[in-house]
Amino acid sequence: MGKIIKKGVKGAAANYITRQQALNKLQISLADFRRLCILKGIYPREPKNKKKANKGSTAPATFYYIKDIKYLLHEPLLVKFREYKAFAKKLNKVLHKGEFSAAKSLQENNKPVYTLDHIIKERYPSFIDALRDLDDALSMLYLFSRMPTDSKIKAEAVAESQKLITEFQGYVMKAQCLRRVFFSIKGIYYQAEIKGQTITWVVPYQFSQTIPTDVDFRVMLTFLDFYRTLVGFVNYKLYNDINMTYPPKIDETGGFNLDEAMPGKKAEDEEDVNDSIDEFKSVDTTEEDTSVTYAKIQQVSNETHDLQTLFKNQKFFLSRETPRYALEFMIRSCGGQVSWDSSVGVNAPYPESDETITYQVCDRPTVRNRILSRTYVQPQWVADCINNRKIIKPTLYEPGKLLPPHLSPFVTVKEGDYVPKTGLDSEDEAEEVAEDEKPKKRTAADIEEEELKEMSTVMMTNKQKKLYTKMKYGQQQKVDETDKLQRKKKALKTEK
Repeated sequence: MGKIIKKGVKGAAANYITRQQALNKLQISLADFRRLCILKGIYPREPKNKKKANKGSTAPATFYYIKDIKYLLHEPLLVKFREYKAFAKKLNKVLHKGEFSAAKSLQENNKPVYTLDHIIKERYPSFIDALRDLDDALSMLYLFSRMPTDSKIKAEAVAESQKLITEFQGYVMKAQCLRRVFFSIKGIYYQAEIKGQTITWVVPYQFSQTIPTDVDFRVMLTFLDFYRTLVGFVNYKLYNDINMTYPPKIDETGGFNLDEAMPGKKAEDEEDVNDSIDEFKSVDTTEEDTSVTYAKIQQVSNETHDLQTLFKNQKFFLSRETPRYALEFMIRSCGGQVSWDSSVGVNAPYPESDETITYQVCDRPTVRNRILSRTYVQPQWVADCINNRKIIKPTLYEPGKLLPPHLSPFVTVKEGDYVPKTGLDSEDEAEEVAEDEKPKKRTAADIEEEELKEMSTVMMTNKQKKLYTKMKYGQQQKVDETDKLQRKKKALKTEK
């Protein structure tokens, strides 16, 4: 007879632990437990059978892996939390006695201070791991950099967030790794490619923000503390890799005075790009697979180089009504020079009267006293040029004109999807219209394919037929929706 196993010693009951049991084991409050879990990256788990995990009880409970809680037992932050709790008791006692000078001395000398450096090293063993988790960190820092300070959001956190994002933007401009831009209602979406990793973040518009009352800022500020440390590590590593001093010099207006003393760095980078392109051209393409692979690599390399030099030798001037920081970031990331109105910021590189300016970005219905030697465009032109990897006709974006549709570059178009025409390629659209007008004839291959489909349908079981019918129904709904949008588009054209 085998040994009788006790209940709750094996399986789900031994692998999971409830939140209340975890609090008792760690001997900390619920707020400290939440803070610790956020910093260490530990999240609740959903067991397959809650009743077994809760040892027969059906009461609602939040579960964690017991190995995660055991891992927290040896966390140095636990000691700091307990020290801070004791410090808070001492401070409260002194304040109640009215000894304010003693309280000030206690706060300056005895307040426990902790850092999150060891947690960053634990959670991100390699630099690539940190880059993969940078999307949410940048979006959070940009959000808090626009926030007003109050009793919850400290001025120190807002100032450091602004500093960190300014440093990151400075790296993106210097390394010219910006790839996509999209103006949306929520903000401006950017996408950069750093060391082979795609990083996407959203930047709110520069409006006065109102703090909502239904948001738990304690949780968000915990994430902010962690992300501030993470982005600080990442910025240091990025600047070190391109041989630049960190932290960079930033003026009061948020402008950049990046260290240009990079001996031979730019020339070496250009030589590396040229060598890589030449290497792809000289590869023996006897096999079809290898030729396609190297052709794709060469194409991507050429597109990246074209984007990095998109605005090279072009001088831009930003009118006072345009978003200066966003446009400066985009233009300088693509190799252009940019200046702005004196009412927007100080230390403009060149004045509006400079005759060498090629483009002036403005966002007003009419522009008086135009200069014939420069082209006037609206801000959307800059983003569309970056997304299309080429200079688009500026006549479509003249001030006061109805702008072309600003399509998201992050959407992957599938077969049968409706894609609105932007009107940027008139020749291609004319060809498409001509092709649509031609009647489509059924070829022998189409007829044979339909017959094969009918034969395969006959051989299906009832279950397979039902599934196939549902699939065809969903596909037909998508086609009908596309046709409906196409009909609406034609009706609008006829009305005009």
